[in-house]
Amino acid sequence: MELQFLVISVASVLVFLVLLGLILGRLYRRSTREVSLVKTGAGGKRVIMDGGTIVVPLLHEVSPVNMKTLRLEVQRNGDAALITQDRMRVDVGVEFYV
Repeated sequence: MELQFLVISVASVLVFLVLLGLILGRLYRRSTREVSLVKTGAGGKRVIMDGGTIVVPLLHEVSPVNMKTLRLEVQRNGDAALITQDRMRVDVGVEFYV
C-alpha cells in the first residue's frame, strides 16, 4: 500500500512538472538580434533586446520592433525638382539610414 502511494505521488509530480514545462514553453517569447520585444501590461513596460520573457496573454501585450537599419532614398528631379532662391531647378538625390 505504501509503495503504491509512493509510485502514484512520484508519477503525479512528474506529470505536473512536464505540464508546467509545456505551459512555460508555450508562454516564453524570445527576441532576436533583428527584432526586439516591448512587453506592456501587468508589471509595467519592459523592453527585451537580448533574451526572452514569459508572456501571459491576458496580462501582457507584446509588440515586436524591427531593429534592422532601413535605407530611405529620396529623389527629386524633373517636375518635382527643387527650386532654389535664384529660381533654378536642381535635381537632388538623398539617402537616409535610419
